[in-house]
Amino acid sequence: MNKSFVVIALALGLVACKDDSSMSQKAGSAISGTAADFVAGLGEGVDKRMNVSLQADPALAARGLTVTLGKSRGMGSKEAAVYVVADKAFKGKLVARALDADGTEVGRAIAEEEFAADDARYVTFHFNEEMDSQLVRTYALSAR
Repeated sequence: MNKSFVVIALALGLVACKDDSSMSQKAGSAISGTAADFVAGLGEGVDKRMNVSLQADPALAARGLTVTLGKSRGMGSKEAAVYVVADKAFKGKLVARALDADGTEVGRAIAEEEFAADDARYVTFHFNEEMDSQLVRTYALSAR
């Protein structure tokens, strides 16, 4: 265990011991609270690393679609999930183009979708096995 974590946890425990509760109860509460914050922070970090950069074609809005969030399915995955909100009914193809750091297309996936008015859900795009997902920096979304 990291020495500075132990020292901080013990200091928090001692500071917390100002009232009638036992020292061990206060120290335990302080340590468990710090540990919970640490674990929550790790979860947020993992979530942020899974987020992907999105470029939505302005024509999506004209069709009543908004893209709010994109997530990769993990390191090396050939899938990306994008949260789509439909203000109007939509039936058609959604296209995700995988772009590298220079904006060059390195992969493309198409999903046939149908949304009712006032509908929303994640749409998963499955890219070819040949695509090198480590090159992808942005996904550009459009509709056909």
